[in-house]
Amino acid sequence: MYALERTWSMWIVRGIASVLFGVITLLRPGASIAAMVLLFGIFALADGAFLLGYAVRYPERKASYIVRGLISVGAGVFALIFPRLTALSLYLLIGMWAITAGVAELAIAIAIRKEAISVSALVVAGVLSLVLGVDLLVLPVAGMIALLGLIAAYALLNGVVLIVAGVRIHKLVRSLSTA
Repeated sequence: MYALERTWSMWIVRGIASVLFGVITLLRPGASIAAMVLLFGIFALADGAFLLGYAVRYPERKASYIVRGLISVGAGVFALIFPRLTALSLYLLIGMWAITAGVAELAIAIAIRKEAISVSALVVAGVLSLVLGVDLLVLPVAGMIALLGLIAAYALLNGVVLIVAGVRIHKLVRSLSTA
């Protein structure tokens, strides 16, 4: 229960960051591949840093958070060090990141399932990441605008799902603390 009290805001903050990333991507569809790499790199670094910070601050069940955080930081660093990635490289980078992030998100849902009444929103977030990753790896010749639209849709939907998860966890914590 104590872990849930501390985590609900993390899901909401990550959800808001994902929604903002999606909105920026939609508003600037003509942005160059370098700008997309930069946006993705910053987003992945922030996402990973937030998860790693949580894992360092709160020691219980931190393996999933560390793995998920390292995956995001690694993808972000790679994107920022090599900003002139081709469209195919970006597809592969984001596709691999999304698949591994989805698996880690599902592991987190499994890890907290005993403390939470429902982890369905986290499971949906993990499945969305997996679907995005598989789509990108299966369709590497699609146009960059299609990639931007797919990534923006994923970021918006994933963000909303993470916000819902955070709100549900917060409501659960409030109801249990008043009981």
